Amino acid sequence: MIAPALVILLMIIGWSAAAFAMLWGMLRIARYHHKPSQQAPHDRQVRAIGAKNGINLSLSA
Repeated sequence: MIAPALVILLMIIGWSAAAFAMLWGMLRIARYHHKPSQQAPHDRQVRAIGAKNGINLSLSA
């Protein structure tokens, strides 16, 4: 017969594996449905206006 401590340990390992799999799946879905930020087109627009007017901008911190 299996020792009770081993049964409890196997239950904890099983629940942890199931929780990890669900978390991984949810993070995968969230990453797939995440929309890219709108900052990139704005950054290009600022650079284009600056180049047109002869102004050099540096937006890096």
